[in-house]
Amino acid sequence: MSPQDLFNHGLQEDGRRPREARRWYLLAIESGHQEAARRAAFNLALIEDEDGRIDEARHWYGRAATPRAMFNLGVLEEGCGNAEAARQWYAKAVESGHPEAAPRAMFNLGLMEDRAGHHARARGHYLMAVGSGHEEAATRARANLEALSEHPA
Repeated sequence: MSPQDLFNHGLQEDGRRPREARRWYLLAIESGHQEAARRAAFNLALIEDEDGRIDEARHWYGRAATPRAMFNLGVLEEGCGNAEAARQWYAKAVESGHPEAAPRAMFNLGLMEDRAGHHARARGHYLMAVGSGHEEAATRARANLEALSEHPA
């Protein structure tokens, strides 16, 4: 069975039978096929994250090493209270230039800075998110910029 077939079997089970999906994803990862392994690691991380298995999710997101995985690692680390690790992962997602992950990471960096009271830094991240043209991130960033207008830079 090809690595892609292994991954596809995991997709078929995903959401219905997570244990079976895990098994197929692990087989795809073990196949050594770079693309199938990366996609399987990402999907396996999503399952582990959803099930609250933080260490396992962290491992598989790291193994996937995609911009979306970097963004999700930022979210995971932020949720665990690891602000510095979250910032690092969001920054990597931004650096990737990925059209989906980078703008969302810019926005989340803005939120983190805003909550920490670093309004000038937050403003910078929000402006980058607006400039990205990403519909959701830009819309949310514009709204947060309006709220920041009462705070001098």
